[in-house]
Amino acid sequence: MTGPEDSAAAVQERPKATGRSRRLDALQRRLGYEFQQPALLRQALVHRSYLNENPEEPQESNERLEFLGDAILDAVVSRRLFDDYPGAGEGWLTEVRSRLVRNETLADLAQASDLGRWVVMGRGVEGQSGRERPAILGRTFEAVIGAVYLDGGMRAAQRFILRCLEPALAEIAVAGLERDPKSLLQQACQAQWHLTPRYEVVEERGPAHEREFRVAVRLRDDVLAVGEGRSKQAAEKAAAEAALQQLPEEILP
Repeated sequence: MTGPEDSAAAVQERPKATGRSRRLDALQRRLGYEFQQPALLRQALVHRSYLNENPEEPQESNERLEFLGDAILDAVVSRRLFDDYPGAGEGWLTEVRSRLVRNETLADLAQASDLGRWVVMGRGVEGQSGRERPAILGRTFEAVIGAVYLDGGMRAAQRFILRCLEPALAEIAVAGLERDPKSLLQQACQAQWHLTPRYEVVEERGPAHEREFRVAVRLRDDVLAVGEGRSKQAAEKAAAEAALQQLPEEILP
């Protein structure tokens, strides 16, 4: 028979919610998804830099979940676009999908949920503005998608992805998609010369958290133009815009 002393001891032995558990609860509310297996969310938040600095830790980084999440994201977005735009061709569908699943878009979604605040990373990376880096944020968001898929299945992942992307999907439905300079340049070069332009980083400047890139766009061995930006993508876009300005109007798409 259990006495008062036994009951008191049992109460004292109950595990208390740790600060990290409470923080994960707050993150789940921001994400709009409650995990049945919170360990999956914890793994999704572990950046490899933390394990590099703490090799004795028995846990795994989020890279495998990121790989899985990337595949699930592509599949869900592809199916949504395929269903919503039955008259669209492969080229348009591919371009819209790339806009929706690119790292910049995912980084914005991560920032909206303040995901960077919860990422477990090494002190070195954190000291170099790691919590604000788009590359880390976007990949962590993919890892979260992978975790949602393993936790709740394809339907849960689909609901999570489409809810997060709903504003972007609605914008495309209303306004369509403005072709980006890289796509326009590729279309013009393929139509005129049956060649695809390629981009080459010719210079990198500045510290890791304030990197600047200089990119050349080439057609075979000829440099069409050069662009600069705070990311490779921005520099490539600037190079494509500069190249388009030099092409004759009659060959532009």
